[in-house]
Amino acid sequence: MKVLVLGATGYIGGAVVEKLQERGHDVVVVVRGERQVPGVTDVRNGDLSDPATIEVTPDIDAVVHAAQLTGDEAVDLEAIGKLTVKPLVYVSGVWVLGPVDGGHEESPTDPIPLVGYRPKVERLVRDAGGTVVRPGVVHGRGAGIAALLRGQAAERGQGVYVSDGTVPTWAFVHVDDLAELIVAVVEKGEKGALYHGITEEGVPLTEVAQAAAESAGVARSAHPWPLEEAAQLLGQGFAEALALSQRVGSDRTRAALGWNPSRPGIVADLVEGSYQGSL
Repeated sequence: MKVLVLGATGYIGGAVVEKLQERGHDVVVVVRGERQVPGVTDVRNGDLSDPATIEVTPDIDAVVHAAQLTGDEAVDLEAIGKLTVKPLVYVSGVWVLGPVDGGHEESPTDPIPLVGYRPKVERLVRDAGGTVVRPGVVHGRGAGIAALLRGQAAERGQGVYVSDGTVPTWAFVHVDDLAELIVAVVEKGEKGALYHGITEEGVPLTEVAQAAAESAGVARSAHPWPLEEAAQLLGQGFAEALALSQRVGSDRTRAALGWNPSRPGIVADLVEGSYQGSL
């Protein structure tokens, strides 16, 4: 298949490009400016903030949207509308479920403000016959939110987690397991379906903070980082997202697609995996 990937220079999109190529697919990418993607020769210019620059040509068989939304609802919906001329896989996220304990693929959405209109994007994709993949918090390759927590541990000399007075739990997925799931959806996903990319359903952030501290070479510890204080550094919306507590599963996705994730969990990845090395 010839697959068009948006967000190919990003964390998730880059891994998806690699997995598509490993599976023998012909990858086309859309980038801004003169950016290049290793191993990809068909590089096209476009900017999701200007949907007029996005074109899905007749030679494309499927599209993967792994880019960040622009933050402008009208613009994002317009861009999605242009992409749905071919089978589209949109990479969303479980934050659209809001605070949930035992969430699954059919749970109702209750999005936090940071992703407030994302359910509309999901619905537009599915109504057009596309598919949606909702990852948990993505880790691996030494990047993502786990790298932020590790950096904060190094800076403060202790492990921290954002808290509104409670200890949140997060659902996690390794970026390479997620990329394999997205490729499986491209190849055999059901039209209009929704899939969850989750490998760990609910890990207490005390455990993650302790692992981040150990990875950073400081005393293994977990201290609450007050939401109000975190918001001053990270912005209110993102800080609220980091304080969100969720337990979310992916049993239906695994059964439907035969997805069998195999990479290390978040704690092992921090302590002895991809987050080792210099800060």
